[in-house]
Amino acid sequence: MWIQRIAVVCLCLVSTSAVVAGQRVVETSEKPDIEGRLVPFQEVAVETTRVAPAATQTRREVFAFDLERRRQLVGAVESVREALANGDTSAVHTTWAPDVNGRRAVLSRQVERTRSSPPEVHRTETSLFVPHLGDALRETERSFHEERRVTPGVVGRESMYSIRDANGRWQPVETRRGEAREIGASERIDDETVQRLDVNGKLVDDERTVTRSFSANARDHAVIETYARSDGRLVLSQRVHRTTTANPDGGRYTVEEVEGRNPVAPSEPLRVIRRIVMTVRPLRAGGWITEQELFERDVNGRLLLVDRQLTTSS
Repeated sequence: MWIQRIAVVCLCLVSTSAVVAGQRVVETSEKPDIEGRLVPFQEVAVETTRVAPAATQTRREVFAFDLERRRQLVGAVESVREALANGDTSAVHTTWAPDVNGRRAVLSRQVERTRSSPPEVHRTETSLFVPHLGDALRETERSFHEERRVTPGVVGRESMYSIRDANGRWQPVETRRGEAREIGASERIDDETVQRLDVNGKLVDDERTVTRSFSANARDHAVIETYARSDGRLVLSQRVHRTTTANPDGGRYTVEEVEGRNPVAPSEPLRVIRRIVMTVRPLRAGGWITEQELFERDVNGRLLLVDRQLTTSS
């Protein structure tokens, strides 16, 4: 069991220029060293800048600390998001890391375009490019995701993920189809089925997730049931119960219980195999403290505390 502490520092930069305004957030994670003292092991810095009236640029840098606690850049993601004149939006995300010589090496570039025409249809097309034959980038993955309002209170979803095969042809490897339905003012049912390639290279139903969210007795509840493919059909493999209670001080208390199959007796009914308890409460000096405890079942069937994480933000 170990405790992780995360300190978050925000620095806002404001300019009178219409195209230069930004915000920088630095998050430092700490964990105990061999002597039990909390020392930094990772730092994430995120800076967002407006580069045009309808465009923003975000830079996310990840730093690690060596044994002498010196900070070293290990990777970064640079994103540019722009709102287009026709109502569409575009985004380009470039991931890079220093190579052995300390020079910037591009690992991937993801290009997104979102269209909202007609208004009840929302479609996002995404392409992933990676280095190929030297430094040239080649498209290797593409996908689309579409949401469409079917009737008031009902939204249909469809997506497809494809990869380029050895012959350069595009091969669909996963599809998702689902529907979100609102029932009354405080209940929602979300049903999604995932198809994946089987051993014969055909898309078949491989997974289904049904989520029921509702509010009752001043608490928010969610029941998530996951069905997995077994012997050619989908059978219930996991159920998650999540209950969240809001506190008067602005904090919250969440309990999540995961039910799963007994691996040595899969025909038995589902049983609780994991419990997560999370408490968020305000600090007197400002900010928030989050405590998360993880309990798992041991060989004797008892739920024991196996991990505790503590996060402080300001």
